Amino acid sequence: MGMDSAAHREGRLFDGILLLSDLDGTLLDSRKNIPARSREAIRRFKEQGGLFSIATGRCPCSAEIVARQAEVNCPGVTLNGAVVYDFRAGRPAGQTCLPEWYQAVLRDVHAAFPAVGLQVYVGSDIYIVHSNDVVERLFHIEHTEKCRKEASFGGLPPRVNKALIGGRHEELQRVRRFLEGRLEGMYGMFTEEQYYELLPAHTNKGTGVRQVAEVCGVSPSCIAVVGDYYNDVEMLKSAAYPMVAGNAPDDVKIFARFIAGDCDGGVVADVIEHMERRLRERGRL
Repeated sequence: MGMDSAAHREGRLFDGILLLSDLDGTLLDSRKNIPARSREAIRRFKEQGGLFSIATGRCPCSAEIVARQAEVNCPGVTLNGAVVYDFRAGRPAGQTCLPEWYQAVLRDVHAAFPAVGLQVYVGSDIYIVHSNDVVERLFHIEHTEKCRKEASFGGLPPRVNKALIGGRHEELQRVRRFLEGRLEGMYGMFTEEQYYELLPAHTNKGTGVRQVAEVCGVSPSCIAVVGDYYNDVEMLKSAAYPMVAGNAPDDVKIFARFIAGDCDGGVVADVIEHMERRLRERGRL
């Protein structure tokens, strides 16, 4: 990321810089809270001219809870890039959808793997087709019970932003292999070990981050991101200054220019402090 030191001496330290953070395992600690030192660092980052928001697989309704706590000051990425959401206006700034034949794909998955949970997302509406303990726990973790809509295959919307398949990791690996060659216009991705998601082709956190930057008028050279899992890789690859949590898998860390501490210690505070040091010492990241 290139910014000359004179510009920073004349203005605020983080003028023109956009920082987006993943939620679970990054901004949020293992208890799903934002550590106090990260809250303070975010306030400092914004006071110094920075734009801060979130990039998550959660739906807008769930993401908005954390966005309010973090006091974001620009749109963010939700549903792993399928919906870029303007939290201030309370509406999408852009979205993509699965092709309509996603329903046939989910029917085939249910027939072959009747134990897995199946749900689809249209913005913040979550249509649950088949429940299990994994997807039920997700409603609790993400505080989305009010978004829940029971649905049969025949009652699903024709256009949805993403689908989530929940189950034991070993079974989801079999689902992944089962779906190879069947996902025209979409792709599958593990977002945690117990969640396998179907997303529109060419949609990911990286495309979402670039859209946020465009909406905010931020140069691509001034985008910083931090994440911790495989669904963050495209975001890390798309950013000028990628950073990861110390609890990230080793094959995610290879995409980072800075590795922070564990999420329980305040990852976002770590990255903001690192950026402060770089800018003060070098005038650039």
